[in-house]
Amino acid sequence: MNIIEKIRDTEIKLREATDPVRQMEHWALLERLLGRMPVDQAELKRITAERDQSALDEMIQRLENPEAFEQSESLPDFNQTQLNEALRAFRHRLKYLKLDQESQISQREVTSGKKADIGSIQPPGPSEFDPKIWKVLVKNGKLVDEGHGFYREPYSG
Repeated sequence: MNIIEKIRDTEIKLREATDPVRQMEHWALLERLLGRMPVDQAELKRITAERDQSALDEMIQRLENPEAFEQSESLPDFNQTQLNEALRAFRHRLKYLKLDQESQISQREVTSGKKADIGSIQPPGPSEFDPKIWKVLVKNGKLVDEGHGFYREPYSG
């Protein structure tokens, strides 16, 4: 059972509980579990303080299916040169992270020779590129969003 399933299970038990002590235990557990998740912490505190079950259910639904709640934000238009430069910088960073991992020096006289197992990386930061450029590259099929700010190139094959 993953953490989101545990949260949903606890929320169901909370709705079914009639004993106020059990309800308090369920609310406390939900507050701890949701505190570890990428949710608005101020909103979580408000929900648990007010015992707002409908808002709690909506918060859990956002965790279970984030795409359904994504606002259709309009992505800026980047010219092809900007997109190519961002993709080149992404590939450059990925290449050097892999080289760095493969050349890790151990106590032995030579490196292990293992292939790097890096699948996705965080792209160059906002000081170098507009963060929305990565979403445009995902929309164009050049990158795949792995979640939590990590991206990878699509598999060719």
